[in-house]
Amino acid sequence: MENNADVLLLKSVGEIASENPEKIGVFKKYGVDFCCGGSKTLKDVCEEIGIDKFLIADELNKPSTATTEKDENYSLTKNAKEWDVNFLIDYIVNIHHTFLRVHIPEAESYIEKIANVHGNRHPELLKIRELFTKMSQAMILHLDKEEEGLLTAIKTGKTENIKKEIEDALYYHEYVGHILKEMLFLSSNYSVPQDACASYKHAYELLKNISDDIMIHVHMENNILFKKI
Repeated sequence: MENNADVLLLKSVGEIASENPEKIGVFKKYGVDFCCGGSKTLKDVCEEIGIDKFLIADELNKPSTATTEKDENYSLTKNAKEWDVNFLIDYIVNIHHTFLRVHIPEAESYIEKIANVHGNRHPELLKIRELFTKMSQAMILHLDKEEEGLLTAIKTGKTENIKKEIEDALYYHEYVGHILKEMLFLSSNYSVPQDACASYKHAYELLKNISDDIMIHVHMENNILFKKI
């Protein structure tokens, strides 16, 4: 990690996350969008969200502490920038796409349940249910399109429509990213209320895990895979 804060601030957050994935936890701590907004410089991002640029630069420059169990997912991307393109694609599909295909339907079921039971006292659940339905439909469509089109085309060397396919992928990523931010706001960072039942807690845990996985998934595509090709 660069020791010069001024140099670091002029780097894009996507580049920082790609070169130092162990620092992704710092970005999450300060609400920095390192996936869909990965092309922005750290300086510009800090100005946009109103955080002290030198404070975060100083924290990013500190030696990394040992990875906790909670942050293990982030360490999986540690060498992704140096991975072979085909291996990177297989990893994205087998780890991240599979995770979403398994857990999105489970989350939909729990969100529907808690919205029906707790929606009167917590009307934000009704909006979260609506947003999650939109997000899940878009995400599953996107996964199918990527696996059948863009990712297959990259692996087979059929690059005639690659630029358009990447533009489509970036659009989906941006759309889903906006929904994730809105759900994060509505749920107060997935903080369960005092009257939350076990299903309520599990639903929010699922939503947080899905959100975290999508952020890493999009980061690996936007800031690593697409830049490689």
